[in-house]
Amino acid sequence: MPPLRRLNDELQSLRHLLLDMTDRVDAQLADALNALLEHDVELAEVVADRDRQVDALELEIDRQCERLLALHAPVAADLRTIITAVKVNTDLERIGDHCRNLARNTPHVSDASGLLGHTAIPEMADISRTMLRRVQEAFLKQDRLLARKVIASDLQVNRLHAENFEVLVTHSQSCPQEASAIVHLLAVSKALERIADHVKNIAGNVVFLIEGVDLRRAARPAPEEATE
Repeated sequence: MPPLRRLNDELQSLRHLLLDMTDRVDAQLADALNALLEHDVELAEVVADRDRQVDALELEIDRQCERLLALHAPVAADLRTIITAVKVNTDLERIGDHCRNLARNTPHVSDASGLLGHTAIPEMADISRTMLRRVQEAFLKQDRLLARKVIASDLQVNRLHAENFEVLVTHSQSCPQEASAIVHLLAVSKALERIADHVKNIAGNVVFLIEGVDLRRAARPAPEEATE
């Protein structure tokens, strides 16, 4: 098989692995959120145990990327694909870790279901899950506009996390006996905020894959602007 065709085939295999990883992480997130919001402790235990599968797939994708770099010395768009895969893979694995953390907090949050209803955690959960599904669609369709919309959604999650923090801290002052549950709810809110951050990173990498533009650098002020 000609080297170029072999490289294309292996890049396609890498894309399929990334989509498989995204599907697994999306399932983890869906189950973690269902366990949390439905107070399903048994499902939460399943989510925590299943995190090892995500970790194993992360290692497989890393090995595939290392192999492609070593054997083919790719350039231009092919190199961007591999760089993107490495970064997206890392963010997906970290989302999986946060799903495990959500699951581990579920038993403690189950004892404070009334308090959960006073937070924006259910709304954060919906937005975070939607962001993950949309970023997968952006990757599949090479849709940079959809990827940029995902990035914008992160601001809403950040705002809701700040609101949760204020609500829960205020509640802790009037109901110190619920301090333990409040700590776990804050951890849940923070995990969702971090999940949205990682999805935002993935969306930024989709833009990089399509346009060759690193949005982190594009948003950074020039040296003369930074000193003003």
